[in-house]
Amino acid sequence: MEKLILSRKGFDSASGNGYSPFDPKTGKFIVLPIPEDEGKEGLYKYNELFLVNQYFEGINAKSLQGLITHPKMYFGNNTKKEVRKRSAHYDPILGRCPWLKNGPEIGAFGQSEAAAGHLRNTQVQEGSIFLFFSRFMPIKERVHPLDPIGAWSQGAYFIYGWLKVKKVITKENKSELPIEVRDRHPHGSDYDFMNRDNNTIFLADEKLFEDMDIPGCGYFPKLTSDLLLSSELHKNQPSIWKIPAFFNSDDFRPTYLNVEKNLSTRWLACPDNSNYCYVQSTGRGQEYVSNLKDQSYKWLRSLFTNNYK
Repeated sequence: MEKLILSRKGFDSASGNGYSPFDPKTGKFIVLPIPEDEGKEGLYKYNELFLVNQYFEGINAKSLQGLITHPKMYFGNNTKKEVRKRSAHYDPILGRCPWLKNGPEIGAFGQSEAAAGHLRNTQVQEGSIFLFFSRFMPIKERVHPLDPIGAWSQGAYFIYGWLKVKKVITKENKSELPIEVRDRHPHGSDYDFMNRDNNTIFLADEKLFEDMDIPGCGYFPKLTSDLLLSSELHKNQPSIWKIPAFFNSDDFRPTYLNVEKNLSTRWLACPDNSNYCYVQSTGRGQEYVSNLKDQSYKWLRSLFTNNYK
């Protein structure tokens, strides 16, 4: 059975010491890749990833490094220091990035160590679909103090992109890896396959759905309420999500959120709308794996019907 995976990627409190920015007025967003381990060669530097002019209206920044050091961002000195000296762990790569003038345009997502083992053990394979999410902070002074979004001083989690798996690459079949993935993906080198436990790359399919003209990977044009995971009722607690109620069932309850002894404290029915429920997500969970069928497939299609234009 194919799987639907909610996968957290991008800056966070531990990797990057902050969160990716978005403009609540337009819904435009930028996902910041986390800093790569020191000593990794051949990857993009933050000052080598050039921004589209005025992608965020009124913010003049030429590169991701310039954006991170801009006064309308919330990043501290540690983050600014990291992006000056480290490369960007640009992953996932979901085709052409709308906010960058350059950068890789392949469709690939890499994972290793225990997280990759978790994906393997839960049978994430060809046909499975990743929905990538991250925590976003509103740009300074872009919301009125009374605007509900303005109350998210700790940010909120949104789904921002997707990838449908066409092929899974491991050490055993790494010779099948396209050269552009091998050269530009942070999990793509021979060194990675030899030295990272469970090093795995998921290559994107050409199309997401057979009957819809949507590529097999990409970024949503803007962040909307349909793509919001964080519960609006629990502001400043962004790890509490409001999601469709079918997820709180044996067939669809995602991994890490399905521990039997914690179900009664982690999940709560939404009292004013039986179509939804609340769930306390885990601290730094990376991949929440659910089944892709019936209700989850219908919900997935609705995200694109309403938000891919």
